[in-house]
Amino acid sequence: MLDHPEPLYPSLTPLAVQARWKVPTEFPSCPDEFTDDGLMLYASRLSFGTVFAQNDLSTSLVVEHRLRDDDLIVLTRFAGEAIKDWAVAHISVLEGRFLHRSEFTFYTLQGALKHFCALAGEQFEESMDDYC
Repeated sequence: MLDHPEPLYPSLTPLAVQARWKVPTEFPSCPDEFTDDGLMLYASRLSFGTVFAQNDLSTSLVVEHRLRDDDLIVLTRFAGEAIKDWAVAHISVLEGRFLHRSEFTFYTLQGALKHFCALAGEQFEESMDDYC
């Protein structure tokens, strides 16, 4: 497996690898080939409401994304019923593969937005998730 400080897990998508994300997951918008502008291509495939990630347990839909330096940040909402409806993922490149790192799941949109904005270098107010 690739050299990374966190444990890495296999993905159902050939060029993807997962961190803090144990369930093998498919990322339908992930490029099939690795190129120097791979994250830019990936970002161009993400639009509001499209499937970002899916596995046997859940499907998450794109709400917003930001391409920043060598990082792609994605805010999602789970389709269907979930205890925590919102999630943020961080995508970077690691040895020619797209590393998908689960940041956290959130009870509220405000909590998810705050974390999303922090990763994207933007500001957001406090939320209930700061105290849960």
